[in-house]
Amino acid sequence: MALKKAPEPQGYELYGPTPKFPDVPYAEWKARIDKVKKLMRKEGIDLLMLWMKQNCRYFACFTSGHWELPSIQPLVALIPVDGEPVALTGEFFRWTVEAQSWIRDIRTQLDVHQADSERAFPKDVAQAVKDMGYEKATIALEKGPLGHMYIPRPLNDIETLMKALPHAKFVDGDKVIWECRMIKSPLEIERLTKAAMIYKQALSTVVEKYRPGMTENDVGKIYVCAAIENGADKTGIGHIMCGSDREGMWDTGHYFDGCTINRGDYLSLDTPVRYKGYWADMGRIINVGPATESWKNYWDAIGRGFDAAVKVARPGVKAKEVWKAVNDAVEEGGLMGFEMYGHGIGIDVQEPPVLGMTGEDILEAGMTFEVESLGGSALRKFGGPGIFQYENLVIITENGCSPVIGLPHHIIETTHC
Repeated sequence: MALKKAPEPQGYELYGPTPKFPDVPYAEWKARIDKVKKLMRKEGIDLLMLWMKQNCRYFACFTSGHWELPSIQPLVALIPVDGEPVALTGEFFRWTVEAQSWIRDIRTQLDVHQADSERAFPKDVAQAVKDMGYEKATIALEKGPLGHMYIPRPLNDIETLMKALPHAKFVDGDKVIWECRMIKSPLEIERLTKAAMIYKQALSTVVEKYRPGMTENDVGKIYVCAAIENGADKTGIGHIMCGSDREGMWDTGHYFDGCTINRGDYLSLDTPVRYKGYWADMGRIINVGPATESWKNYWDAIGRGFDAAVKVARPGVKAKEVWKAVNDAVEEGGLMGFEMYGHGIGIDVQEPPVLGMTGEDILEAGMTFEVESLGGSALRKFGGPGIFQYENLVIITENGCSPVIGLPHHIIETTHC
């Protein structure tokens, strides 16, 4: 069944010629579209096809709770190198798209919740491409060596799409997408900074409200409630690893009622928070009870690692140079280093470039990172000091970088133990 086209001549049904609840102002959205079209021309791309939630938010300003459902594709955005972008969605989502997105060529599918409609949607997308005159064009998809993106559909849907466009040339779209998304606008930096401050407040609340005998679930509730109360719109998947029974288990959430946190343990908190679509990811280690002098010495080395990154990070520097600066400080402090010390941050928790030991990416003004000074030693259950993490937002500026510090380095213990 053909997609229902936007009402003519106005292009909307309910919300008028401009969205009532736009994710970003028009000038911000237009700058993104203009930039990606310029990059598309440079790369010989005729049409950029976007299926992924984050890319549809960035380029189409569309958000939906249905992205969490693996069955339904809430929206596909088509950005032609010439002409206006097109949004393909379900009739169920039309008014949401009108209310949020600056795109006014909105084409819809009926019965979007039905399995046969879901399987037919790739054919509908292909037909829209043909209707736009791009049947034999070079079409960029969300794929390529940079990674950090994917098409969130079953393989058979992707095969259906490609079979329906046999004369099109499908190419990698990761480069043009990331050359837009890696460089943050002032609005994006403002949102990232606000997210960092929410994260800081949530961690501070945990430090103050922790009481002996609490479980990881108790700590998680304190953290999540504080984040939401201070403006977060979501908390992400991460870990709150507190009890000695779970030391060494990473990224497992805060669901363990049976793990109590007692004097001599430490809190490992690394659970991202989001503000208006932009994430903060600022992991920390907090002791329950007084830290030993040897622990403090290791922690100072971790602090020197972060400071070293701030001194080195600037436009023109390679990602691996930042990694080396951190690693030198960490290993000189007697700790085991890691193969990466941070990553880009934005509407994804982890974005390129990665600050890794082999990273050849060149830093540019406007890039934003969560720099992680990390170090390891023997776990406490084996008599060692445990794991160390000090992670903060770093914004690359024209002449260097600007750190946005979360929980201050000198806070190393819970208030009550």
